[in-house]
Amino acid sequence: MRLFDLALRGIGGLLAVFLGTTSAVLEAVYTPYRIGGWPAVWLVPVALLVSLFLGWFARAATGLAWGWWLAAVPWFLVMIFAVGGTQEGDQIAATWLGLLVLATGGLGFVGPAAYRAGKRTTAPPPRTAAPQLTPHQS
Repeated sequence: MRLFDLALRGIGGLLAVFLGTTSAVLEAVYTPYRIGGWPAVWLVPVALLVSLFLGWFARAATGLAWGWWLAAVPWFLVMIFAVGGTQEGDQIAATWLGLLVLATGGLGFVGPAAYRAGKRTTAPPPRTAAPQLTPHQS
């Protein structure tokens, strides 16, 4: 049964990497789109919600506190390359919207992890029970 659990966690980790990469590619590709002349500003909340979900999914699927990195690292790599452009001069997401999607999606990954880390390091120590006085029997 332990081998089956490890296999499921490994598959969950691989799926987190795949979903992180795929969501970043889709967000980068849709950034320059315009609908009726309007930029695709709907990508900003989508990037936040997707990154929050992927961070949760990666932690839950792997059972590791640092599991969110499995989705975050490929997402950040794809987005940084998309915002930075290529040697040929192609820039997929090098606009104010692309930078906003990068920042918002990044906050979706890093924000909950920073909250958990701060909560863990600033929480007061658990209280111990007060000693109970027992009546003296004579």
